[in-house]
Amino acid sequence: MMMTVISVNRIPANRNAARAATPPQGIPVLPAVDINYGTVTFFTPSGHHNYWSAEPDLLVDALSQAVRPAQWIPEIATLVVTVAQTGVRTGRRLGFRLAAH
Repeated sequence: MMMTVISVNRIPANRNAARAATPPQGIPVLPAVDINYGTVTFFTPSGHHNYWSAEPDLLVDALSQAVRPAQWIPEIATLVVTVAQTGVRTGRRLGFRLAAH
């Protein structure tokens, strides 16, 4: 199984690029994952969402090690889970692409 990792800590070369490259803001969510079917369900202010993950077991492992709430980024259909990492105070962000279900 392959895990998609999103790098969100890049520093742009110039200040104008920093404004243009601001990452989309995530919505804090509490996902429910069905490992057998790969379904991922959560609620946002806009309502109930149901998606499918190709790697539900890896997602559950990441959620069990999460150090802050998972973030849903609808613009890129990605659920971001932050896990602890030695030497990195903010943790490591793991992105899981979800497909419409």
